Amino acid sequence: MQVDIGTEFIILSGIMTIILSLALSTFLGWKWYKQKVRLMTDLPLVFAITGIFQVLNMTILTLSHIGVLEPTMELFRLRSMVIGGAIVPILGTILQIWAPSHQKYHKRIVILLTLYWFSIALLGTSETIIMILTIPILLIISIVMMITFIVTWKTGRLKEIRSELMIVSVIFMVASQILRVPFMSTPLFYVPDLLLGVSMILIALGIANPWYSREKKVRQEEPPQMAPITE
Repeated sequence: MQVDIGTEFIILSGIMTIILSLALSTFLGWKWYKQKVRLMTDLPLVFAITGIFQVLNMTILTLSHIGVLEPTMELFRLRSMVIGGAIVPILGTILQIWAPSHQKYHKRIVILLTLYWFSIALLGTSETIIMILTIPILLIISIVMMITFIVTWKTGRLKEIRSELMIVSVIFMVASQILRVPFMSTPLFYVPDLLLGVSMILIALGIANPWYSREKKVRQEEPPQMAPITE
C-alpha cells in the first residue's frame, strides 16, 4: 500500500497528538489522584477523561488514514460516541458549578444528554444528520465552559486555576473539532491537530498552575509581620 506525502504528514500529526494527549491526560489524572479530597466533577479528572476520549478519537482517525479501518458509517457512529464520552463529564462539571443547589437533577440531566447523544450516533441516518444534531450541543457546552472561566478570571474566585489559559484552550479545542473535516483535504490538514495539541498543553498548564503553587510557597515561607507598636 502506497501512502502519499500528505497522508504521511496527517498520520504523523495524529500520532504526535495521541502521544501528547495521552501524556497530559495521565498527568491530570495523577494530579487529581494526589488531591486530598477527590470529586468526580473536579477539573483535573474531567479534562483527563476528555483527553483520553480525544486519544481514542485520534486513534480511530489515524487508523483510518493508515488504511487499517475503512471510513464507513459504522466508524463515524463510533467516533460520534467517543466524542460524546468527552462531552458528558464536562456537562457534569458545568452543572456542579452553575447549579449546585439543584444537585438532585444533575444525574438526570447527564443521563438524558448521554441517551440523546448515543441515540443520535446510533440511529442517525447520515453523517450530516448526526453532526447537525450533536455539534450544536458541543458548541453550547463549550461556550458555557468558556463563560465559566471568563467569570472566574474576572472575579478571581478560582485562583487555583489559570482561567485565562482555560479560556484559550476551550477556543482551540472547539476550533480543532470544527476545522477537522473542511481542512482534511487541504494544505492546512495539520492545523486541527496542532490546535488540539496546544489546547491540551494549555489545559495542563491552566490546571497545574505552577505560578499559583510558587506564590503559595512564597507566602508560606515569608516570616509573619510584626504588628506596629503603639503607645
